[in-house]
Amino acid sequence: MNIYLDNAASTHLDKEVLTAMLPYFCDIIGNPSSIHLHGRVLRTAIEQSRKTIASLLGAVPAEIFFTGGGTEADNAIIYGAVEKYGLTHIVSTTIEHHAVTHTIEDLVKKGKVSATWLSVDSKGNIDLAELTEVLEKSPRTRFFDARKQ
Repeated sequence: MNIYLDNAASTHLDKEVLTAMLPYFCDIIGNPSSIHLHGRVLRTAIEQSRKTIASLLGAVPAEIFFTGGGTEADNAIIYGAVEKYGLTHIVSTTIEHHAVTHTIEDLVKKGKVSATWLSVDSKGNIDLAELTEVLEKSPRTRFFDARKQ
């Protein structure tokens, strides 16, 4: 028997999703950024999807971004948060995915942020005392709700 345990990376496509997407895979083509009919049809479908997802998450459509995958999403949020909120220090863990660690390392290398890497135990838990110490030493610890910015 073959068992697949990496559903965080890739998983089976739900049949309802496949059915909804088939027209866009096979019949409806175009560039959603174009102003011609094909583009407008696709743009409308994308915006409707954005509204539906926002509604399900209790968000507004402008808060929903579509990316090609997890690495692109990680990059967008980390670089974006550093730029938009003026972050100067990032706290992460030694077991974070390389899509996150490489992004943080790049920001450190460019001198945009400093970083602290928290260790984890055998179950992946951080030491809360270590986190508290890091936050207390940080000259500019700022907690914020990005939705209120």
